[in-house]
Amino acid sequence: MSDLDKLLGKGRKITLKMPGCTSNLGAGLDCLGLALNIYSRMSFFLLPANDPGIPLISYRGAIDKSSLAQDQGKLTYTILSRLWQRDHHILERVRIIVDSDIPLGVGLGSSATAILGALWAASVLQDRIPTTATLLAEAREMEGHAESLAASLLGGLVVCGQSNDGKRIVTQRLNWPKDWHVIVVSPWYSLTTAMSRSVLPKNVKLSDAQHNVGKVAQLVAAIARNDEVALRESFDDRLHEPYRSQLVPELNQLRQLLVGSPIMGCALSGGGSSICIFVNAKKKSQVLETITHWADQQERPPKVLDLQVDDQGIQELEI
Repeated sequence: MSDLDKLLGKGRKITLKMPGCTSNLGAGLDCLGLALNIYSRMSFFLLPANDPGIPLISYRGAIDKSSLAQDQGKLTYTILSRLWQRDHHILERVRIIVDSDIPLGVGLGSSATAILGALWAASVLQDRIPTTATLLAEAREMEGHAESLAASLLGGLVVCGQSNDGKRIVTQRLNWPKDWHVIVVSPWYSLTTAMSRSVLPKNVKLSDAQHNVGKVAQLVAAIARNDEVALRESFDDRLHEPYRSQLVPELNQLRQLLVGSPIMGCALSGGGSSICIFVNAKKKSQVLETITHWADQQERPPKVLDLQVDDQGIQELEI
Protein backbone atom coordinates (compact mmCIF):
# COMPACT_ATOMS: atom_id res chain seq x y z
CA MET A 1 0.00 0.00 0.00
CA SER A 2 1.38 3.40 -1.02
CA ASP A 3 1.71 6.35 1.34
CA LEU A 4 -1.14 8.03 -0.58
CA ASP A 5 -3.39 5.00 -0.01
CA LYS A 6 -2.60 5.05 3.70
CA LEU A 7 -3.50 8.72 3.95
CA LEU A 8 -6.70 8.33 1.96
CA GLY A 9 -7.68 5.23 3.94
CA LYS A 10 -8.54 7.43 6.90
CA GLY A 11 -11.70 8.81 5.26
CA ARG A 12 -14.88 7.61 3.60
CA LYS A 13 -14.44 6.04 0.16
CA ILE A 14 -16.53 5.15 -2.87
CA THR A 15 -15.10 3.43 -5.95
CA LEU A 16 -17.02 3.29 -9.21
CA LYS A 17 -16.43 1.18 -12.31
CA MET A 18 -17.98 2.75 -15.40
CA PRO A 19 -17.99 1.43 -18.96
CA GLY A 20 -16.97 3.56 -21.88
CA CYS A 21 -19.37 3.77 -24.78
CA THR A 22 -19.95 4.56 -28.38
CA SER A 23 -22.86 6.66 -29.58
CA ASN A 24 -24.93 7.43 -32.68
CA LEU A 25 -24.27 4.03 -34.34
CA GLY A 26 -24.55 5.73 -37.70
CA ALA A 27 -28.00 7.24 -38.19
CA GLY A 28 -28.91 7.56 -34.49
CA LEU A 29 -27.39 11.01 -34.03
CA ASP A 30 -27.65 12.11 -30.39
CA CYS A 31 -30.20 9.44 -29.50
CA LEU A 32 -28.38 6.06 -29.36
CA GLY A 33 -25.67 4.98 -26.91
CA LEU A 34 -23.95 1.61 -26.52
CA ALA A 35 -21.84 0.63 -23.49
CA LEU A 36 -18.49 -1.07 -24.17
CA ASN A 37 -16.31 -3.27 -21.96
CA ILE A 38 -13.55 -0.73 -21.56
CA TYR A 39 -13.62 0.96 -18.18
CA SER A 40 -12.89 4.00 -16.09
CA ARG A 41 -12.52 3.42 -12.35
CA MET A 42 -12.87 6.47 -10.16
CA SER A 43 -12.36 6.51 -6.41
CA PHE A 44 -13.71 9.38 -4.34
CA PHE A 45 -12.41 9.92 -0.82
CA LEU A 46 -13.96 12.18 1.79
CA LEU A 47 -11.25 12.97 4.31
CA PRO A 48 -12.06 13.62 7.98
CA ALA A 49 -10.41 17.03 7.53
CA ASN A 50 -8.77 18.92 4.68
CA ASP A 51 -5.15 17.87 4.12
CA PRO A 52 -3.31 20.18 1.65
CA GLY A 53 -0.56 17.57 1.38
CA ILE A 54 -2.84 15.16 -0.53
CA PRO A 55 -3.34 16.05 -4.22
CA LEU A 56 -6.90 16.82 -5.31
CA ILE A 57 -6.68 14.44 -8.28
CA SER A 58 -4.32 11.50 -8.90
CA TYR A 59 -3.99 9.28 -11.98
CA ARG A 60 -3.24 5.59 -12.24
CA GLY A 61 -3.29 2.73 -14.76
CA ALA A 62 -3.36 3.19 -18.52
CA ILE A 63 -4.46 6.81 -18.26
CA ASP A 64 -1.44 9.12 -18.40
CA LYS A 65 -0.78 12.62 -17.13
CA SER A 66 -1.36 14.26 -20.49
CA SER A 67 -3.36 17.45 -20.71
CA LEU A 68 -6.42 15.39 -21.76
CA ALA A 69 -6.16 13.21 -18.65
CA GLN A 70 -5.93 16.28 -16.49
CA ASP A 71 -8.92 17.77 -18.31
CA GLN A 72 -10.99 14.71 -17.39
CA GLY A 73 -10.04 14.99 -13.73
CA LYS A 74 -10.69 18.72 -13.73
CA LEU A 75 -14.10 18.17 -15.34
CA THR A 76 -15.04 15.81 -12.51
CA TYR A 77 -13.86 18.25 -9.85
CA THR A 78 -15.60 21.18 -11.57
CA ILE A 79 -18.91 19.30 -11.51
CA LEU A 80 -18.48 18.51 -7.83
CA SER A 81 -17.74 22.20 -7.22
CA ARG A 82 -20.98 23.18 -8.92
CA LEU A 83 -23.00 20.56 -7.04
CA TRP A 84 -21.45 21.46 -3.71
CA GLN A 85 -21.15 25.21 -4.16
CA ARG A 86 -22.91 25.70 -0.83
CA ASP A 87 -21.03 22.89 0.90
CA HIS A 88 -17.40 24.00 0.78
CA HIS A 89 -16.71 22.03 3.94
CA ILE A 90 -17.38 18.86 1.90
CA LEU A 91 -15.65 19.97 -1.28
CA GLU A 92 -12.36 20.87 0.43
CA ARG A 93 -12.16 17.34 1.87
CA VAL A 94 -12.79 15.38 -1.35
CA ARG A 95 -9.96 13.65 -3.24
CA ILE A 96 -10.21 11.74 -6.53
CA ILE A 97 -8.18 8.93 -8.09
CA VAL A 98 -8.78 8.25 -11.79
CA ASP A 99 -7.75 4.85 -13.21
CA SER A 100 -9.00 4.58 -16.78
CA ASP A 101 -8.44 2.38 -19.81
CA ILE A 102 -10.66 4.55 -22.02
CA PRO A 103 -8.75 6.52 -24.68
CA LEU A 104 -9.35 10.23 -24.20
CA GLY A 105 -10.98 12.63 -26.62
CA VAL A 106 -11.77 10.03 -29.29
CA GLY A 107 -15.52 9.48 -28.91
CA LEU A 108 -15.46 6.55 -26.47
CA GLY A 109 -17.19 8.17 -23.51
CA SER A 110 -14.30 9.41 -21.35
CA SER A 111 -16.11 12.69 -20.63
CA ALA A 112 -19.38 10.86 -19.98
CA THR A 113 -17.74 8.70 -17.30
CA ALA A 114 -16.18 11.78 -15.68
CA ILE A 115 -19.59 13.47 -15.47
CA LEU A 116 -21.41 10.32 -14.37
CA GLY A 117 -18.81 9.56 -11.71
CA ALA A 118 -19.05 13.03 -10.24
CA LEU A 119 -22.85 12.98 -10.16
CA TRP A 120 -23.02 9.52 -8.62
CA ALA A 121 -20.38 10.26 -5.98
CA ALA A 122 -21.98 13.59 -5.09
CA SER A 123 -25.24 11.79 -4.29
CA VAL A 124 -23.71 8.92 -2.32
CA LEU A 125 -21.32 11.07 -0.29
CA GLN A 126 -24.30 13.18 0.77
CA ASP A 127 -26.29 10.05 1.67
CA ARG A 128 -28.70 10.35 -1.25
CA ILE A 129 -29.67 7.41 -3.47
CA PRO A 130 -28.78 8.13 -7.12
CA THR A 131 -31.53 7.28 -9.60
CA THR A 132 -31.54 7.21 -13.38
CA ALA A 133 -34.02 10.08 -13.56
CA THR A 134 -32.11 12.39 -11.21
CA LEU A 135 -28.70 11.57 -12.72
CA LEU A 136 -29.84 12.27 -16.27
CA ALA A 137 -31.64 15.44 -15.18
CA GLU A 138 -28.47 16.70 -13.50
CA ALA A 139 -26.36 15.62 -16.47
CA ARG A 140 -28.65 17.58 -18.78
CA GLU A 141 -27.89 20.69 -16.79
CA MET A 142 -24.17 19.94 -17.14
CA GLU A 143 -24.61 19.85 -20.94
CA GLY A 144 -23.48 16.26 -21.14
CA HIS A 145 -24.58 13.99 -23.97
CA ALA A 146 -27.52 12.06 -22.52
CA GLU A 147 -27.09 9.02 -24.79
CA SER A 148 -23.46 8.49 -23.71
CA LEU A 149 -24.22 9.04 -20.04
CA ALA A 150 -27.23 6.73 -20.16
CA ALA A 151 -25.23 3.96 -21.84
CA SER A 152 -22.47 4.11 -19.21
CA LEU A 153 -25.11 4.27 -16.50
CA LEU A 154 -27.36 1.42 -17.66
CA GLY A 155 -25.22 -0.76 -19.94
CA GLY A 156 -26.39 -2.31 -23.21
CA LEU A 157 -27.99 -0.21 -25.94
CA VAL A 158 -29.89 2.84 -24.73
CA VAL A 159 -32.33 4.91 -26.78
CA CYS A 160 -32.60 8.49 -25.46
CA GLY A 161 -34.85 11.43 -26.14
CA GLN A 162 -36.48 14.39 -24.47
CA SER A 163 -39.92 14.09 -22.95
CA ASN A 164 -42.72 15.88 -24.77
CA ASP A 165 -42.54 18.78 -22.32
CA GLY A 166 -38.77 19.01 -22.77
CA LYS A 167 -38.13 18.70 -19.04
CA ARG A 168 -36.89 15.10 -18.78
CA ILE A 169 -34.72 12.58 -20.56
CA VAL A 170 -36.65 9.44 -21.49
CA THR A 171 -34.63 6.25 -21.92
CA GLN A 172 -35.29 2.75 -23.18
CA ARG A 173 -32.67 0.03 -22.71
CA LEU A 174 -32.30 -2.96 -25.04
CA ASN A 175 -30.16 -6.06 -24.60
CA TRP A 176 -27.44 -6.27 -27.22
CA PRO A 177 -26.91 -9.74 -28.79
CA LYS A 178 -23.92 -11.31 -27.01
CA ASP A 179 -22.27 -12.59 -30.17
CA TRP A 180 -22.24 -9.15 -31.80
CA HIS A 181 -18.80 -7.71 -31.01
CA VAL A 182 -17.26 -4.31 -31.64
CA ILE A 183 -13.81 -3.64 -33.09
CA VAL A 184 -12.73 -0.08 -32.37
CA VAL A 185 -10.10 1.73 -34.42
CA SER A 186 -8.84 4.76 -32.51
CA PRO A 187 -6.58 7.15 -34.47
CA TRP A 188 -3.68 8.95 -32.84
CA TYR A 189 -5.47 12.32 -32.82
CA SER A 190 -8.40 13.55 -30.74
CA LEU A 191 -11.38 15.75 -31.61
CA THR A 192 -13.27 18.14 -29.39
CA THR A 193 -17.05 18.19 -29.37
CA ALA A 194 -16.95 21.78 -30.64
CA MET A 195 -14.77 20.77 -33.56
CA SER A 196 -16.91 17.80 -34.62
CA ARG A 197 -20.09 19.89 -34.26
CA SER A 198 -18.69 22.81 -36.24
CA VAL A 199 -18.77 20.92 -39.56
CA LEU A 200 -22.46 19.97 -39.30
CA PRO A 201 -25.01 21.94 -41.33
CA LYS A 202 -27.56 24.07 -39.53
CA ASN A 203 -30.34 22.76 -41.78
CA VAL A 204 -30.83 19.41 -43.48
CA LYS A 205 -32.99 18.15 -46.33
CA LEU A 206 -36.33 16.63 -45.43
CA SER A 207 -35.41 13.57 -47.49
CA ASP A 208 -32.22 13.09 -45.44
CA ALA A 209 -34.13 13.41 -42.15
CA GLN A 210 -36.72 10.89 -43.36
CA HIS A 211 -33.93 8.55 -44.43
CA ASN A 212 -32.30 8.65 -40.99
CA VAL A 213 -35.57 8.15 -39.12
CA GLY A 214 -36.15 4.97 -41.11
CA LYS A 215 -32.60 3.71 -40.54
CA VAL A 216 -32.77 4.28 -36.78
CA ALA A 217 -36.09 2.43 -36.58
CA GLN A 218 -34.57 -0.40 -38.61
CA LEU A 219 -31.49 -0.56 -36.39
CA VAL A 220 -33.50 -0.73 -33.15
CA ALA A 221 -35.78 -3.41 -34.58
CA ALA A 222 -32.75 -5.39 -35.82
CA ILE A 223 -31.22 -5.39 -32.34
CA ALA A 224 -34.50 -6.37 -30.68
CA ARG A 225 -34.94 -9.25 -33.14
CA ASN A 226 -31.23 -10.25 -33.32
CA ASP A 227 -31.41 -9.78 -37.10
CA GLU A 228 -27.98 -9.35 -38.67
CA VAL A 229 -29.32 -8.82 -42.19
CA ALA A 230 -31.51 -5.93 -41.06
CA LEU A 231 -28.66 -4.46 -39.01
CA ARG A 232 -26.39 -4.34 -42.08
CA GLU A 233 -29.02 -2.30 -43.91
CA SER A 234 -29.32 0.24 -41.09
CA PHE A 235 -25.78 1.68 -41.20
CA ASP A 236 -26.30 4.51 -43.65
CA ASP A 237 -26.26 7.99 -42.15
CA ARG A 238 -26.88 11.26 -43.98
CA LEU A 239 -26.92 13.79 -41.14
CA HIS A 240 -23.41 13.81 -39.67
CA GLU A 241 -20.96 11.21 -41.01
CA PRO A 242 -20.72 12.68 -44.54
CA TYR A 243 -19.56 15.96 -42.95
CA ARG A 244 -17.41 14.56 -40.16
CA SER A 245 -15.55 12.22 -42.50
CA GLN A 246 -13.41 15.18 -43.57
CA LEU A 247 -12.10 15.29 -39.99
CA VAL A 248 -11.72 11.50 -39.76
CA PRO A 249 -10.42 10.21 -43.11
CA GLU A 250 -9.96 6.75 -41.60
CA LEU A 251 -13.74 6.27 -41.69
CA ASN A 252 -13.97 6.04 -45.47
CA GLN A 253 -10.62 4.25 -45.68
CA LEU A 254 -11.91 1.48 -43.45
CA ARG A 255 -15.21 1.26 -45.30
CA GLN A 256 -13.35 0.77 -48.57
CA LEU A 257 -10.99 -1.73 -46.94
CA LEU A 258 -13.87 -3.79 -45.57
CA VAL A 259 -16.02 -3.98 -48.71
CA GLY A 260 -16.86 -7.65 -49.06
CA SER A 261 -15.82 -8.46 -45.47
CA PRO A 262 -18.30 -10.20 -43.16
CA ILE A 263 -19.10 -7.13 -41.06
CA MET A 264 -22.50 -5.84 -39.97
CA GLY A 265 -21.58 -2.17 -40.08
CA CYS A 266 -18.95 0.53 -39.77
CA ALA A 267 -19.71 3.83 -38.05
CA LEU A 268 -18.06 6.83 -36.47
CA SER A 269 -17.97 6.58 -32.68
CA GLY A 270 -19.73 9.65 -31.35
CA GLY A 271 -18.21 12.70 -33.03
CA GLY A 272 -14.91 10.84 -33.62
CA SER A 273 -12.13 10.24 -33.96
CA SER A 274 -12.69 6.52 -33.25
CA ILE A 275 -14.48 4.20 -35.67
CA CYS A 276 -16.55 1.15 -34.65
CA ILE A 277 -16.84 -1.99 -36.75
CA PHE A 278 -19.66 -4.35 -35.77
CA VAL A 279 -19.06 -8.04 -36.41
CA ASN A 280 -20.35 -11.46 -35.35
CA ALA A 281 -17.90 -13.19 -33.00
CA LYS A 282 -17.72 -16.20 -35.34
CA LYS A 283 -16.31 -14.03 -38.12
CA LYS A 284 -14.31 -11.60 -36.01
CA SER A 285 -10.83 -13.13 -36.39
CA GLN A 286 -10.84 -12.61 -40.16
CA VAL A 287 -11.98 -8.99 -39.87
CA LEU A 288 -9.61 -8.25 -37.00
CA GLU A 289 -6.67 -9.60 -39.00
CA THR A 290 -7.54 -7.36 -41.95
CA ILE A 291 -7.89 -4.26 -39.78
CA THR A 292 -4.73 -4.94 -37.76
CA HIS A 293 -2.69 -5.43 -40.94
CA TRP A 294 -4.03 -2.13 -42.33
CA ALA A 295 -3.34 -0.31 -39.04
CA ASP A 296 0.26 -1.55 -38.93
CA GLN A 297 0.88 -0.05 -42.36
CA GLN A 298 -0.19 3.46 -41.37
CA GLU A 299 2.41 6.17 -40.77
CA ARG A 300 0.97 6.70 -37.29
CA PRO A 301 -0.76 3.40 -36.47
CA PRO A 302 -4.11 3.71 -34.71
CA LYS A 303 -5.05 1.59 -31.71
CA VAL A 304 -7.19 -1.42 -32.52
CA LEU A 305 -9.43 -2.55 -29.64
CA ASP A 306 -11.25 -5.87 -29.61
CA LEU A 307 -14.33 -5.13 -27.48
CA GLN A 308 -17.73 -6.43 -26.50
CA VAL A 309 -20.83 -4.71 -25.18
CA ASP A 310 -21.05 -4.13 -21.42
CA ASP A 311 -24.47 -5.08 -20.04
CA GLN A 312 -23.91 -4.02 -16.42
CA GLY A 313 -23.48 -0.25 -16.55
CA ILE A 314 -22.03 1.61 -13.58
CA GLN A 315 -21.01 -0.50 -10.59
CA GLU A 316 -20.06 0.47 -7.05
CA LEU A 317 -17.01 -1.58 -6.09
CA GLU A 318 -16.47 -0.14 -2.62
CA ILE A 319 -18.24 2.15 -0.22
